[in-house]
Amino acid sequence: MMENNQSTKSIINFLVPFLIAYLGSKGIFYYFSFEYSLFSDAFDIQKLLIDLGVFMVLFYVGTILVKHFTTNKNKQVQ
Repeated sequence: MMENNQSTKSIINFLVPFLIAYLGSKGIFYYFSFEYSLFSDAFDIQKLLIDLGVFMVLFYVGTILVKHFTTNKNKQVQ
């Protein structure tokens, strides 16, 4: 039972920040009309760094939010 809870928690700790980063970057790029596809467009280091940078920042923010809400939830249960 404990292993299942731990695996679910680790999936949530990755999936929620990933979804925040993916959807957030899509929204930001749509808002600013930024288009770059690594596999179909010509290689452009500046666009690649913008793409990866926005994704990583949003993933980090999502990770902080998940940790914040899971620690608050754990403190209230105890």
